[in-house]
Amino acid sequence: MNKEPIEVKSQKPKKYMQVYDNIREYILEKHLGPGDKLPTEMEMCATLGISRNVLREAIKALEITGVVASKPGVGIMIQEFNPDFLFQALFYNLTYDNEKMVDQTMAIRRVLELGFMQESFELLLPEDIDRLEEQVEKMDAIYQQKTGEMGEIARGREFSNADAEFHLILNGCTGNCVLTSIVDAIWRCDRYYTQTVRLNHLKTTVEKHRRIVDALRAHDWEAYTAAMERHFMRNYKSALE
Repeated sequence: MNKEPIEVKSQKPKKYMQVYDNIREYILEKHLGPGDKLPTEMEMCATLGISRNVLREAIKALEITGVVASKPGVGIMIQEFNPDFLFQALFYNLTYDNEKMVDQTMAIRRVLELGFMQESFELLLPEDIDRLEEQVEKMDAIYQQKTGEMGEIARGREFSNADAEFHLILNGCTGNCVLTSIVDAIWRCDRYYTQTVRLNHLKTTVEKHRRIVDALRAHDWEAYTAAMERHFMRNYKSALE
C-alpha cells in the first residue's frame, strides 16, 4: 500500500516577532536615535492592529537585545548601542545548559584571539604588559593557596576572573569593542569555571600566561605566537574534575 508523502508545513514566525521586525523597521525609517521615544502602546497597537500583550512581548524582545528601554512615566526609549549587552544576552541564551554550544563558543574565542594576535603584539604598551603581569600574579597566588583556605568553587571562580581580565587587557589594546565584547561574553557564559579544578590545571594555566607576558616583555614575535598557540592547544575542559 502506497503511503502519501507527509507534507511538512513551515512554521510561521510568532506574531510578536513580526511586530519586533515592524518596530525595528520603524526605528530605521524614522531615523530614531538614542533618547528618542517610540509612540505610545495605544498608538502602536492601533497602527499595527495587535493586542497589547503581543506588543509587550515584542517590546520585551527589543529590551533583551538592548534596542529599547521602558521607563515608567516616560515611555519606550531608544537605547544607545551597547555590544556588551547584545553579546552577553546572545551567548547566555545560546549556551545555557548546552555543553556542545559552550565548546563551539570557546572555539570562536580561540579563532578571534589568535586572529588579533599581531595587533595586540604591536599595540600593547609597557603599562599594559604590567597589568597583564598583575593578573598572572593573582592567578599564581590563588594557585599557591593551601587547600581549605578557600572553597574549591570560589577558588575556580577567582582564578577565572583573573584569567578573563588578562584576556580583556590583551585584546582591549586593539580598540575593537566588538572583539572585547565577544570575548567578555564568552567568559561570562562559561559555566565550567564553577567546577572543582585540579591544581595541576591551575599551575599549567599560570605557566602559559607567564610565557605570554615574557614574550611581550622581550618583544619576541616568534615566542609570543608560540605562547599564544600553546595557550589554546588543549581543551580547557580536560583539566576539570
